[in-house]
Amino acid sequence: MPRAQLTTNSFEEGLEMRRLLLVGCLAGLFFAPATLSAQWSLGGQFSWGDELDFAFGGRVIWDWPFEPGAFTTGSFDLFFPEADVDYWEVNVNIGQPIPINSDSFKPYAGAGLNWAHISAGSTSDNKFGLNLLAGLRYMLPSVAPFGELRWELGGGKQFVITAGVMFSISS
Repeated sequence: MPRAQLTTNSFEEGLEMRRLLLVGCLAGLFFAPATLSAQWSLGGQFSWGDELDFAFGGRVIWDWPFEPGAFTTGSFDLFFPEADVDYWEVNVNIGQPIPINSDSFKPYAGAGLNWAHISAGSTSDNKFGLNLLAGLRYMLPSVAPFGELRWELGGGKQFVITAGVMFSISS
């Protein structure tokens, strides 16, 4: 069970969530102009959180055309905790490459935002926090397996290990 206590959503929490979604949409419009040619990847992932057990989800990655190696990733994880609760997370992170002498192995470090949602019965709660992450992508021509470690500061407040496979959907 996560450390966050369940409370009834208040009007202010709803406004905070709407503001965060608006900022995310505006950031997406800013960072993805149609005139830029970028590499997009889409894939699936499995995760394990030290507070909420196993999860599965999806991920999209946008490799920045103006900063080689840097990327923005968005992910969704649906966790399956032992308690009778529903729990999911949305994460938006920015990754920066860690330089090594390899064309295939691409280690990275990054940070981002975490939105954690938990509900039990008629009670639900949303928490927002920051992520710190480190990972490794193994770059092949059209597929890239990856592994990632994520520390959630606020929001889900857990340590998460994620592994998955990304498939290139643009060139």
